[in-house]
This record gives sequence, C-alpha cells and structure tokens, in this order.
Amino acid sequence: MKKSKLLTLIVFIFLLIYIFPLLWMIISSFKSNLEILTQKLFPSKLNFENYSYIFKQSGVLRWFLNSSFISLISTFGVVVITILAAYPLGRLKFRGNKFLFYLTLAGIMIPLQAIMIPRYLLLRDLGLLNKYWGLIIPYMVNPMNILIVAQFFKGIPNEFEEAARIDGASDLYILFRVMVPLARPALAAISVFSFVGIWNDFLWPLIVMTDQKMYTLPVGLATFYGSYTMKYGVTMAGNVIASLPIFIFFMIFQEQLIKGLTVGGLKE
Repeated sequence: MKKSKLLTLIVFIFLLIYIFPLLWMIISSFKSNLEILTQKLFPSKLNFENYSYIFKQSGVLRWFLNSSFISLISTFGVVVITILAAYPLGRLKFRGNKFLFYLTLAGIMIPLQAIMIPRYLLLRDLGLLNKYWGLIIPYMVNPMNILIVAQFFKGIPNEFEEAARIDGASDLYILFRVMVPLARPALAAISVFSFVGIWNDFLWPLIVMTDQKMYTLPVGLATFYGSYTMKYGVTMAGNVIASLPIFIFFMIFQEQLIKGLTVGGLKE
C-alpha cells in the first residue's frame, strides 16, 4: 500500500513538471509584457489584448486555415498510403518482400536534414514551391508509420483472412473490409502523431513557402518576433491558439490512440 502511494506521488510530481510549462503559457497569454518580464506568477487582471491583437492581424486566420488544410489533407494521405504500403509488407508473401521491408527500415535512418536540399530542388523543378502540394506530398510518406501498421497487420490472425477468401473476397476487399477495421487503433495512432507533427512543423514550411499568405500558423506566428522588441504575451496567446486544434484532435481519437499504443496487434 505504501509503495502504491509512493508511486502515485512520484507520478503526480512528474505530471506537475510536465504540465507546468503548458499552464505557464496559458496564464502568460493573459499577462502584459511587463508582468511577464518581472516574472509575476499571475496577472493582476485578465488581459485579452494579446488575443485581440492576434485576431486583428489579417494574416492569422489565413495561416490557421493553411495549417488546417495542409495538416488534414496530409494526414488523410498518410493513412491511405500507409495502408496500401503496409498491407503487402505485413500480409502478402512475394519475392522481394524482405528487401522492401529493409528498404523501408532504411528510410527511418536517413535524417530529414540529409534530404532537405534534394527534396527542395525536386519541388522547384516540379513547380511546387510556394504551393500547398509542395508541403502535402512530402508529408504523405512516412516509413515509420508503414512499419508500425505492417507489424500490426502481421499480428492479425489468419482466420479472418481465410474466412474472407472462402467467401470469395478479393485482396482489396480483405484489406478495406477486414484488415483496416481491425487495425483501426494503429491507424488512429499514426493519424494523431502525423497530424501533430505536420501542424507543428516549422522548418519545412519556412523553406517551401515564400509568400506570407501561404505561411502555416507556426511560421506566421514567428513573424511577431521583432528585431528589437518581443511581444511575449502575444506569442503566448498565439501558442495557445495553435495548441487548440491538437488538443481537439487528440480528444477525438484519444480512445483509439491509447489502444494503438498498448495493443501490438491481435495474437493467434
């Protein structure tokens, strides 16, 4: 009993350590610059000027819509491509299967920084710079997601597939009507991680988008940083607004996400 209480206390302490920056960000979004610089814990009064300043900026709504469109379409593309790539790797037996598996595994080992310049030059030659598809297409393929879902497919008992084949089902029918529903937790997990990663990405949109109207929200909020001044309260308010879609997305898929992280596939 004492060990259980001690463990609960330790977990609670780590939770406070983890959540404190988030709470500080939310509280600071209602502070003035002076209150933040003087490290005042709570604002003397709720100051909505930071949020008012953000919403008065003509580009913020456009940046928010850009991020929403790019993140949602890219996440949808991630799920579709991951399903189509993971099913052959996880369920089908064909010559070259292991080679493709290790080739996909090698894709995880290559850092983004190593392929950033070739990818940029390719998009430039295709005329996709400063366009939505210049961001969306590279986001759609993620080797890690493919391997996760492939391993999940591999853990599904063969009885499900054999029963469908006896009924005369095709490979595509088995994939979308049998395998995909069973792999829903894994697909929900990669959807959440992909959406969060794409929404928060700063470097790649900064490279691809040169027109301020095409900025995503993280890149647009960075323009609030002045050369000689810094609007701390405005920045915190912007971060709160940028965090809300991630929180909503997580709450929608929370149950499936937890299943995807705790269940490694069905066992025979």
